[in-house]
Amino acid sequence: MMRPFMRCIDVNSEQCPCLLSDTNHCFMCSQLKGEAVCNCDWTGQCILHEKRWKAPRKPSDAPCRREVESTLVIKRQVNEHTYIVETEVGLELAEQLNKIGSFIFMRRVDDPEMCNFPVGIMNVKRGTLTMAIETIGPKSSRLFMPLEARVLLRGPYLNGVFGQPWIDSTKYGTILAAVGGLGQSNALMLAKAILANGNKATFVIAPGQAGSIFVADELQAMGVEVISVSSMRREGFAKLQELFSDKVDLLLSAGPDDLHNGLIATMHESGYNFPMAVTNNATMCCGEGICGSCAKKTKDGVWIRTCKVQLDFNQLENSH
Repeated sequence: MMRPFMRCIDVNSEQCPCLLSDTNHCFMCSQLKGEAVCNCDWTGQCILHEKRWKAPRKPSDAPCRREVESTLVIKRQVNEHTYIVETEVGLELAEQLNKIGSFIFMRRVDDPEMCNFPVGIMNVKRGTLTMAIETIGPKSSRLFMPLEARVLLRGPYLNGVFGQPWIDSTKYGTILAAVGGLGQSNALMLAKAILANGNKATFVIAPGQAGSIFVADELQAMGVEVISVSSMRREGFAKLQELFSDKVDLLLSAGPDDLHNGLIATMHESGYNFPMAVTNNATMCCGEGICGSCAKKTKDGVWIRTCKVQLDFNQLENSH
């Protein structure tokens, strides 16, 4: 198994160095955390060099995600509170979002900034994004008043899946996935990435609180073996235990943290310890590591901003 890791999702991107480097809160650069000497895990870019010497800037000139205005079109209603929607954002932003773990912040065009909330990208085709949105609070509910609203979308953000290095490095292997409820909205992007690396993929999917399995046909058309179950706890985990005896190179979990922890417990009970990648379910308000709403503690006692920090789910304090 690869060793545990922690890395900023934005390092080596046009978003780096970000505002966190102005206040000694950069996660990657020891000197931009206020330490006297360099103690970084070299990633191919010296953030300190970029910050102080290559292109010094004022905090007000910090890199910003682009914001685009578009129309939200409902393509399908999954249940009373969940919609599959599409929106055009242009080829450039769509291409930046065509990655595992990608998401945007969205609000109605006439709503204040405080109404922004994160929405994961379900699929990307040319300049069009497909997303699944559950109207569970006032921010998301306002999007559908009226049903086809003008919206502002800000992105790209890319830390919607923990364990991305496992996915990137697994090639020509066998990958098992447990997918539950609205976690299905991550399934297509995950399948794209793992199939592109020549892997064989089997997805065990339960309807969960979404009440239906809405990605099975598209996954099967891509070449994924889909096993539908009525309940992950009553039926799915037992099915996955049977599949563990095959050679498994990577385990995926797309759904709530309870699904991640249930899958880890099932794996350990069966005597296995596969590398895992899981969806990031943290509450996020800014996506930039500023507000702290997504902060979680690791088993080593380190508080991290999970909108920015890429790690293995097992490194978090409340994981099994």
